[in-house]
Amino acid sequence: MKKHLLLASVICTSLIASAQTGAKDINKVITHYLEVKDALAASDGNAALTHAKDLLAAVKGVNTGSLTAAQRKTWLAYEPKLEYDSRHISEVGRVEHQREHFAALSANLIAVLKDMPVNDKVLYVEDCTMTKHPFLSQTASGKDPYMGMTAGNKITETLPAHH
Repeated sequence: MKKHLLLASVICTSLIASAQTGAKDINKVITHYLEVKDALAASDGNAALTHAKDLLAAVKGVNTGSLTAAQRKTWLAYEPKLEYDSRHISEVGRVEHQREHFAALSANLIAVLKDMPVNDKVLYVEDCTMTKHPFLSQTASGKDPYMGMTAGNKITETLPAHH
């Protein structure tokens, strides 16, 4: 009986550690996404291009084997879209074109995080009042990646941190 309890405990601990690995991978995606957002908010296409390469690597590096079945289903539905837009941002230094792909990237990452609440920091979903495109920010009224300004953004949702 003790052997079975010990085995069950080891398996449970292993599953929890595995799920945490997937959450860490997705939090790397969030970190690089925020770097791209900040570069676009500064209208720095070269920095956005560089950070998007890191973002693309992070998206490709998510260990889907460490996700639950439901999380894996969500991730696999959105991963090609996140990869596509990250790749485009990483290949073109023109801010206007990068911002077009960033809009889709943002909408898809927001959808992932709503379905898979694994973010380890509070995130705000903001809408640019001029473009009507959403983006994630770590601070309320973060600088707008679509227009490069802070005025007029609207927080539409807060995604609480999950540990």
